[in-house]
Amino acid sequence: MRPSKKALGISALALALAFLLFSSCGQTKEQENQEQQKQEQEKVIKALEEIETVNESIIQLLDGPVNPGKEESRDPQGRKQEDQQQGKEQQGKEQQGEGQEKGKEQQGKEQQQGEAQQGKQLGEEQQQDQQQGGEQQDQQQGKEARNQKSQDDIWDDVDKSIIELHSLFNEYIPAAAKLGASTELGANASNTLNQLTKKAEAKNQNEVLTEANNLFKAICDYYVLHQDKRAPAKILLFHARRVMLSAKVGDWQTAAAAMNDLEENWNGQKNTYGDKQKDTAAMLDLSVANLAGAVAEKNQNLTAIKGLIVITNISELEKSLKEK
Repeated sequence: MRPSKKALGISALALALAFLLFSSCGQTKEQENQEQQKQEQEKVIKALEEIETVNESIIQLLDGPVNPGKEESRDPQGRKQEDQQQGKEQQGKEQQGEGQEKGKEQQGKEQQQGEAQQGKQLGEEQQQDQQQGGEQQDQQQGKEARNQKSQDDIWDDVDKSIIELHSLFNEYIPAAAKLGASTELGANASNTLNQLTKKAEAKNQNEVLTEANNLFKAICDYYVLHQDKRAPAKILLFHARRVMLSAKVGDWQTAAAAMNDLEENWNGQKNTYGDKQKDTAAMLDLSVANLAGAVAEKNQNLTAIKGLIVITNISELEKSLKEK
């Protein structure tokens, strides 16, 4: 017996409902997976930003060309300024006390006029000069000791930051690999960090700054992997720092090569920015041209000044790209 039209209609409706239900479940599952992947991506990028911040703190500790947008309170400059202020206050108190003491001594001398003989006074003056000379020498030695201690503190902070980088990368690299990062990216970051660690042992300021900038390039490669909008601007910063660090030691061949890389990267991306970055891009374009002129002249002071302007403009560009 053939099924009735009514039965066929019910069966067709049931199949349609089942198909819609299955499709709905499939879409929900897919949406959940996409949302989970998005959360993992954001978590990994946040970890990468922390790595970048710690690396920038090393550059700042050693008075290198730091990204203005990444300046941190962990830098000893704030502590150094506070110590200087406390030192000034203490010096003021000491000077006030010395002034009061000298005033009392002067009053005592006036009351005892005529009692001291000229020869005795000359002897006392000579003794006072010798005493002051000894105090000045002690103060100079103390100042040198404080400066040396300050340098030791700075390098201690550098070492602490490097240890932190090792720990952060140990967590980040496997997480990035789950999102598609190649083993080459991880190996490059690890090798560069090892080189930074070794250079820090020798406490050579410019070599450590150079390796910290090389590590920043490895960080930039990860930003490219994550398709972060700020990646192109960060790569500009890497090349600008190469220019400045090379010029600082008179390596104009490397500075010129880095300048060519900076100009090439900038020319390739400057027309891709919208109206929001129009003014910043125009300032950056001019500052890059000015830096190129300073490098061509092989003028260290001018290169340092123009380089800082370039870095400031790059930071502004990066900031605008981060804003939603």
